[in-house]
Amino acid sequence: MITVEMMRKDPRLSDPFLRPDWRFKRVLSMISRQPTPGRTTKRDDEYIKDARTFLLRWKKGEAERRKLQYDMTAMYNAWLIYDKATKEPEAQFLIEARLLSGQSYDQIAFDIPTLPETIECYEKVFFNVKTFLPHHDWIIRHVLLPASDRFIEEEDDDAQLQFKPQAVVRPHFDSTLKFFAYFGGPILCEFMISGFKRGQKVHTQDGIEEFIHDNFVSNAGKRSAQAIREFEINKYNVMELFSTHLQIIAVQKSAAVQEDKHSTIEKHIHGMLTEIPWTVGKDAREVFEGTVIGALDEDAAELNSEELMLIGTGQRMPVLD
Repeated sequence: MITVEMMRKDPRLSDPFLRPDWRFKRVLSMISRQPTPGRTTKRDDEYIKDARTFLLRWKKGEAERRKLQYDMTAMYNAWLIYDKATKEPEAQFLIEARLLSGQSYDQIAFDIPTLPETIECYEKVFFNVKTFLPHHDWIIRHVLLPASDRFIEEEDDDAQLQFKPQAVVRPHFDSTLKFFAYFGGPILCEFMISGFKRGQKVHTQDGIEEFIHDNFVSNAGKRSAQAIREFEINKYNVMELFSTHLQIIAVQKSAAVQEDKHSTIEKHIHGMLTEIPWTVGKDAREVFEGTVIGALDEDAAELNSEELMLIGTGQRMPVLD
């Protein structure tokens, strides 16, 4: 979170029009000066200084670039993620979505895989959003809305030598991924990326159909949720949208009516079941530790349902004393 103290210390952070790549733009403004590149100041942090050094060395040619992979590995990898975004945008898109979901550098680096320092370097220089995540309007204006407006733009192979910021990428993933990642968090981000729930394996023959069925239902919902954000409303389809909305309201009301039709006995049973502390194993021991039920549960004899009910309500049973 950007605090008032941080903004007073660095006025750039108080700029309402500050963009995620503000550090990179600062570096570009320095190295593009003629006849000699501009120098950093005491206001520039280590990320800006490292990025300036890296790009000046990168411009020297292929031999120097090979050295950079070993001398400045994190910055080298971060630059490749950014520089290759127009032709291979998948890595950039995944990293940015995961950053918006709130995942740590270590978690993101594990899935790529790469060094955590690479993800940190990329986030700080090219996509500085981590400290801005609590600031809802800033994320909407400077990250999510621009992500929806990107389009394909071919560039010459020599364009990278000019060190111009890449404003667009070839859209491989749905543009709504970042919206779901930011508002839904890491678990939903994982699902929107692949359409599968990680960790759910099929262990038996009987589980195949259930897995396929669940996957079909969840992905149908996924695609519908993505489409509704991009759905264009005009005079030709607005009435159909109204009709769909009214049908949803009718279904919701029908479900509420069915709930009200439950008998008094059913409502009492529901209330009883929700009040009973259902526990097993170690959890049960912790819940009933120090109680009569807890002590009797360790004995060789087993209480019947009536005895459990009476003791659970606090009644004393002399026969058990």
